[in-house]
Amino acid sequence: MVLGGNSTVFDFLAILCALLTKEEERLYAIKWMTADEKHLQKIIYTYRNLLAVILNASVEEYRLDNKSISYLNEELERLQNGKDNNKEHIFRLAVEVEKRLDMYSAGPNRGVIYRLEPLNANVKETQIAIYPRIMPRWNTKKSERNRERRLNANFMNYMMIRMEDAAPFEMIMHYWNDEGILQKTEGGWKLKVGLTPVMDSAKLKSKELDLPSGYAVGVEGIDNEEEVTERVLRVFNQMFSEEYGIIVFPEALGTEEALLKIKRRMRENPEYCTFVAAPTICNDGRNILVVLGPGGIECLRQEKTAPAILTTKEGKVEREDLCYGNQVHLLITKELGLMAFAICAELLDPDYYRLIVNTALADTIICSSFSPGIAAFRDTLLKGAPANLLELYINTCSARFVSRKNEIALPIGFVQIPFSDGEEQPYEVERKCHGQCAQEVCYFDIAIMYQNQKFHVEIVHKRCA
Repeated sequence: MVLGGNSTVFDFLAILCALLTKEEERLYAIKWMTADEKHLQKIIYTYRNLLAVILNASVEEYRLDNKSISYLNEELERLQNGKDNNKEHIFRLAVEVEKRLDMYSAGPNRGVIYRLEPLNANVKETQIAIYPRIMPRWNTKKSERNRERRLNANFMNYMMIRMEDAAPFEMIMHYWNDEGILQKTEGGWKLKVGLTPVMDSAKLKSKELDLPSGYAVGVEGIDNEEEVTERVLRVFNQMFSEEYGIIVFPEALGTEEALLKIKRRMRENPEYCTFVAAPTICNDGRNILVVLGPGGIECLRQEKTAPAILTTKEGKVEREDLCYGNQVHLLITKELGLMAFAICAELLDPDYYRLIVNTALADTIICSSFSPGIAAFRDTLLKGAPANLLELYINTCSARFVSRKNEIALPIGFVQIPFSDGEEQPYEVERKCHGQCAQEVCYFDIAIMYQNQKFHVEIVHKRCA
């Protein structure tokens, strides 16, 4: 592999990564674990001219001129055709090159939120994608990710993703070039989150199907659409007025009308730094989550990638019948790191979970749900503890209609913080309504506070009759 015309340092870094198999990456990560200044200075001196080229490219936004490309190609040829210990050098050289790259910053003429393509242009050739890696605003030193035998555990400002690790999904990154979700406090910050189950009487418009491959149920919107839309908007207007950093609705209670009016309301107060995971919309064989940013700007649209499996009151097992996509949209932020937005059963899909947590290195996971049970979600959220993940989960009381017992699964939501002082996790979001659904609004006011490198969570159930 060689660099072509108009190459960048990111293309060079991708080639270095591609020259190592996953087995070799692990082997040499272990070998370099105990290196001290003496060992590092030796390889830095050996490749001083190459590293100087990398540093000099920073003034040109890491674009390489023809002379630099020619020189780096000579070095690549020597590394690929040289002695056995060159693989050992390649690993360390990749780390040293990445160390000399400044943190990613948006270029001119970029929007506040935009789709971010891989920073290297040679993805097809190398099967490697380079993306920014921005750490969240909490201490991650004890994360298990730091113990991984991988290049990413040694990188500082960027990460590399092997396309084989992303399969069968296609990852699509988005970048938020601003901040303000977190409120600064003395010695730390505070995140205000609003979670809402909305109501207990939303009825799905569904149809049972007997397909050649098995039983299925198709969901095509909401039976009592007008009532649900009105309730969604009332709850949203109340929560939005309280300026939460993040507002999360459950799955399947969305309509195009509600989405449009939420956008319009957010445009009236563009100064509010609020992200909204709108209620997902089921229509035309698809289940779509829309995430909105400050000012009502659409950050991303995520189609559900994994089916729910339901058991009817008669004991018949049905799968959710949807046109499942394979695209997974992720949002890079400067405060909460990489954010993933799961739609109910997606979070329980091992392939999806491995993608967002192990491959994409998500730091924050938000899950909207419409589920008759919650035990599996609790167990999955707990898996994020070793990686120091921040996770939010909200169900809807209306899910009682798909429950075999016609009961609401409790608790109605969960909050998992990156680490706690011996407190049991995840925190349960408990209803205080005693089964009497509020006539006007129902939501949970959640304060996640991080002070002096310690987390504290407060949850208040708010409702108005």
